[in-house]
Amino acid sequence: MATSAPKTKDTTPLGEVVIQYRSYVSGKLKTLASQLSRLRDGLAGADRTSAERRWLAAQVSWQEVGAAYGSLGGFATAISGLASGRQLGPNDPAFTGLHRIEYGLYGGASLPAVRRYVDQLARDVASLQANINTVEIVPTDMPIRCHEILEDSLRDHLSGQSDYGSGMAYALTAGDLRATRVLLGFLQPLFPPAVPGFGLYDLCNNALNALDTALTASKNGNSWPYYPSLALHQRQPVNGAIGGALEVLYRVPSTLGKLQ
Repeated sequence: MATSAPKTKDTTPLGEVVIQYRSYVSGKLKTLASQLSRLRDGLAGADRTSAERRWLAAQVSWQEVGAAYGSLGGFATAISGLASGRQLGPNDPAFTGLHRIEYGLYGGASLPAVRRYVDQLARDVASLQANINTVEIVPTDMPIRCHEILEDSLRDHLSGQSDYGSGMAYALTAGDLRATRVLLGFLQPLFPPAVPGFGLYDLCNNALNALDTALTASKNGNSWPYYPSLALHQRQPVNGAIGGALEVLYRVPSTLGKLQ
């Protein structure tokens, strides 16, 4: 994708949030590019476990971008799209990106065979890096994105739809949680004044803290659980916490919706 000319700067309150968000995404993409380089180097050896760890680090970095509901268009699809709807499913030649790498690593593909998908992904990440200042991001979508990121977690990770063998649903959800916190922080100055602890921003932050606590409690030491192996009662704390977070985050767009 070719780089286009920068758009006119939007100096409205939400336009300033978009500027902050673009800068944040640029930093995450730089991290992701570095992680992909390490992943490619790791695939030259025979240590699959190490390669899987490097993949997970890259995937979580992408989740921290917060590209919910196709907010970065074709770039997001190329980087972390799912195989849903493809004629050959995960074996479809058009299925590439982080989840295709996951499918190869956890599906037993040879490590050298996975490397070509890393190379393609590195090119796709570089393309987004080159276009991040011009890719369309609608300012009035930013308050909506606050709940859409975790909606994606619920729809994709906690349903198993985005799992191509790793079972790392909670790790990915934790990345989405961090992206939500960042965006909420960018929006914080725009929330109406309120009694400390009782305003919508504080309610959102408290709900995210509860989800963070539930996710952290699921870990065995520093290791995330293999999500498909968890019984329903083991999933309930996170399910309840993400439901509570979404309930309060749904109020953000209507509260900030009049900002232009």
